[in-house]
Amino acid sequence: MVSRAVVIGPARYAVDSGIDSHPPIGESARMYGEVFAGDEMWGTDCCRVLTEDEVQTADAVMRALQEAADETGPDDIFLVVYVGHGQYWSDVPGAQVHFSVGSSYRDKPWTWLSSWYVYRVMRKARARLKVLIADCCYSNLLPQLGEEPVLPGVLGALDEGTCVFTAVKNANFASADGCSALPGNFSKCTPFSGHLLRILQDGTKDHNHQLTIGLLREAVKKEMENCTGAQHQVPRMSLNDARDGTPLFTNQMELKKRDPVPQLPVEPADWVKTLMMDRDSRLDELLKDERKTGDVVALLSSRPDEASRHLARHIDVRANQAFNSPHAFARYWNQVEKALRV
Repeated sequence: MVSRAVVIGPARYAVDSGIDSHPPIGESARMYGEVFAGDEMWGTDCCRVLTEDEVQTADAVMRALQEAADETGPDDIFLVVYVGHGQYWSDVPGAQVHFSVGSSYRDKPWTWLSSWYVYRVMRKARARLKVLIADCCYSNLLPQLGEEPVLPGVLGALDEGTCVFTAVKNANFASADGCSALPGNFSKCTPFSGHLLRILQDGTKDHNHQLTIGLLREAVKKEMENCTGAQHQVPRMSLNDARDGTPLFTNQMELKKRDPVPQLPVEPADWVKTLMMDRDSRLDELLKDERKTGDVVALLSSRPDEASRHLARHIDVRANQAFNSPHAFARYWNQVEKALRV
């Protein structure tokens, strides 16, 4: 396994560029490297923080990304972290988010790095999971990569696992000022990266030994919503056939400080709540009961949001594999069919 992470953090710009230089951007990039190095799932050899020279031009950034992508294999994770300025020009053909590099100028789109190129490298990487963490303005528009040509997904084909985790969800602008409520060097990072990094270094009280996509999303969202230092933007996460239960980082919190393993859910609504956070964490236990599994799939199928319907399809696939005897499948399908007829 040769998972690779690349951290891009252009913090300094020319005086006449019209772009503000922000020390928290550079500190965030440095801290990502430090925290990744201390995680046994990554280490120093798997994470590359681009130097100030490397983030100076789009060409140098893309060469580094391509090198890392070429080293990944079918069992690996390819993780790209971008901290910096984002811009969105609606009058550029194939309107898209652009990432700043050290040589960018505010009103010159051709001096910025098009997210199309970053996405293309990630789509073509052989890694089973591709993750983009974007801490910049307009990151909420990243899935909107223009209408032509139509891409087969956010980052790749539907059978590829991809995840986009962004600093903002409902607003175009992300703060680059540090959060005073965070301890030590985390307070010198941007708010989104500071809170995310604090969780990666200190862990969470969840009983799991690893931080999955779902657990990480919930922990960052909860911490930023409850932050006493400032009112932060709400982060967002967009998954494209990526398993919520895929481990990304080690849970660094001491075992004695974590919550005990929770009891199994009882009611279908409780199962839905549990599986929406991490769809595979306790699914094997649910699949021991054909009727209960049918109730959960039926409930998910009745909900209007795509995430619930996606989870229903995932459980249904597993149910078809698990309930291979006619009687077991009939008990499952009887519950699902009753809901579909309503």
